[in-house]
Amino acid sequence: MDKEDPQGGARVFPEPRDIWRAEADPGRGARGMAQVFAAGGEVGQLMSAMDWSATPLGPLRGWCTELRMAVSICLESHFPMQVLWGPDLIIIQNDGLAVHIGEKYPECIGRPYREVFPEAMPSVGPLLSQVMSGGGATWSQDLPVLLDRHGYLEEGYFTFSFSPIRRIPTAEVLGVFVASHETTRHVVGLRRLSCLREIAGVTVHAQTSGEVFTDAVGALSHTSADVPYCVILLRDPRTPRLVLRPVATAGLATVPDVFSRPGTLDPDGLLPEFGDSLISGRMLISRRLLDRLELQPITDVPSANRALVVPLTAGGDDPPIGLLVAGISDRLPLDGDYRTFLTLAATQISSAASMAHSTAEARYQALHDTLTGLPNRAALFDHLGQVIVEAQEHAQRLGFLFVDLDGFKTVNDSLGHQAGDDLLCAVANRIRRAVRPGDFVARLAGDEFAVLCQNITSTDEIEAVADRVLVAVSTFSSHEPQARTVTASIGIALSGPTTSTPDELVRAADVAMYTAKRQGRDRHQLFDGATL
Repeated sequence: MDKEDPQGGARVFPEPRDIWRAEADPGRGARGMAQVFAAGGEVGQLMSAMDWSATPLGPLRGWCTELRMAVSICLESHFPMQVLWGPDLIIIQNDGLAVHIGEKYPECIGRPYREVFPEAMPSVGPLLSQVMSGGGATWSQDLPVLLDRHGYLEEGYFTFSFSPIRRIPTAEVLGVFVASHETTRHVVGLRRLSCLREIAGVTVHAQTSGEVFTDAVGALSHTSADVPYCVILLRDPRTPRLVLRPVATAGLATVPDVFSRPGTLDPDGLLPEFGDSLISGRMLISRRLLDRLELQPITDVPSANRALVVPLTAGGDDPPIGLLVAGISDRLPLDGDYRTFLTLAATQISSAASMAHSTAEARYQALHDTLTGLPNRAALFDHLGQVIVEAQEHAQRLGFLFVDLDGFKTVNDSLGHQAGDDLLCAVANRIRRAVRPGDFVARLAGDEFAVLCQNITSTDEIEAVADRVLVAVSTFSSHEPQARTVTASIGIALSGPTTSTPDELVRAADVAMYTAKRQGRDRHQLFDGATL
């Protein structure tokens, strides 16, 4: 009888009795199988032309009823199916499975499974053994399987159903009926999506672009199956020629400094594709990168001797800030999905780095004086709060200098605001050079400065710092004809029971500073309530 093919046209299927009566009439059974082959598409045509007597299955007339029926079901289905027959698991498959086989199709038909797919046996072998040994049907979802189907060992994932083909009526297991569905693209896609989410999650709170690069590379290292190794290279904006420096890496023993050598990125240099990618903003393939740079991968994932060079674009018309160099897995095809994944990763890294840089810049501006570049009052109190707690925990004393310039208003009024600004910048630099390494210098407001000194053991120590600041300030004078000499009045306060908070410490030094001014200026005064 005729049945309509879902894809159009009529397909003629054999009556079941034509197959089941094979034992009574072998010739009729063979004719029934010929009809099955005719309805089996490309694979059926191939099987119809095969000399089955040259295979372990033998000629068609000798096939048992169970094998005929299993092959009939397999060939007439559009779902990927296989019949693995006998102890050697001889392969018979339908058209739906051809794409899974790759270059091993059609030579695989009629041959033992172990001989055709030895690389898959570690994954599939235990499941087949369970069915053949009488353990019953089994099923596996997204089973990882390595397949050599395109000339290289390829990472793949499949959902399998393995069912026994039994002899009637003894129930002896004669073979395995396999229905399968490849899920490689789905599994790998989810893995890459998870990596992109991790990059977003670990970089969103990064304080600096350096943290972004380090955290992003750490996320990429978690998907070494896709990215066996990677390097983030930043362009050095200080040099007119193309220079790159590595800022983060994963999966490599060491990274050479060859990127910053003159001429390395030139068209005739060692890595011309890197320079081309920076200039053009295009993704490029770097071939034999491991060999050229003598790089040593440290992951277990075999990597092709190629890498994708992906520009890190900040956005707009700005040139790339650097490159993401990602090793290509030797077990995955370099297709559009692979390229899109690394493009998205580079975009996320670039965006997060730009955001972190903007945030860090805004924070710097909020905590620094725009004129002198010194930390401002907010930064001073923030720092004071931290070091006071640390000093109390370690039983140490802090010294605080409140520095107020004498005669600044006269310079500012007589020489102008620009001269006053120049004076403040010069004083700031002189104070920084006069204090100890590690002392914290800030501009409070106007012509007021502060110096915070940690781990003070005596009044002599903090007064020595104040003396150096007095000398540094008083020796400054404007180079204008109307030169005015500037001095400083300095109040000194030491942390203690009555100066245990930032406000108390600053207020005490402020009181001492006004005492110094009343006593003649150009001097320092220790707060009366602070003793050692």
